[in-house]
Amino acid sequence: MGRFASTVPYYRRCRAPYPPELFRRVAGALRLDGSQALLDLGCGPGQLALGFAPFVRSVAGVDSEPAMIAAAKEAAAAEGVALDLIEGRAEDLPAGLGPFDVVTIGRALHWMTPAPTLALLDRFVRPQGFIVVCGASSAEGPANPWLASYEEFRFRVTPEKDRRRYWVEAAAFFAGSAFSLRETISVQFRQTISVDTLIGRLFSMSNTSPEMLGPRTDQVGAELRAVLSPFTAAGETIEEIVEAEAAILARPA
Repeated sequence: MGRFASTVPYYRRCRAPYPPELFRRVAGALRLDGSQALLDLGCGPGQLALGFAPFVRSVAGVDSEPAMIAAAKEAAAAEGVALDLIEGRAEDLPAGLGPFDVVTIGRALHWMTPAPTLALLDRFVRPQGFIVVCGASSAEGPANPWLASYEEFRFRVTPEKDRRRYWVEAAAFFAGSAFSLRETISVQFRQTISVDTLIGRLFSMSNTSPEMLGPRTDQVGAELRAVLSPFTAAGETIEEIVEAEAAILARPA
């Protein structure tokens, strides 16, 4: 079982989503016209692959977790979208694959080691191609008054205490490489979610997954429900402001 196997039932439905506007704005910035080939590294259950699929000719996704690939296949079938999904490490992709006009990376950059990843991207991104690093999360600050309590609880119950492990700036990761930051597109939106969704979001993270929490899983869920209770409205719902972001890096000709 991989690190993310037990997160799969929660990942797609509980993580903060990428809004359609983000895909439209990135497609416009990159002038995607349906003729491009796209590779999604660390594709997970396929959110980015499926979101960008209407704007390109073909989409390949790679992930080392078999359960994530299975979830992406199920989601693609449900939406009637053809994805070329590959189970394995990006480093082991066949030499004949690509090159690609666009390579996307979602919530996976912090798992990647710069030197080998940059060498891989040098191989897969064609001249004048792009890398798009995407993320979506609850906006920090007064927009989400419950977030500080949620985050404090999350890092209190996880065995992994180093918060910096999960924050990697795209500009810093690609500094000194052949890829330069061209622009960053940011989209904010409001949604109403249930407390159950936020509990599931906790379980969708590798450091607080059911596998990591073990027999404490149900107890942790109940404790988080109590932590969030001061912020809930009738029916146990919470208002969330989500900030989705796409950092676009360009490769010169």
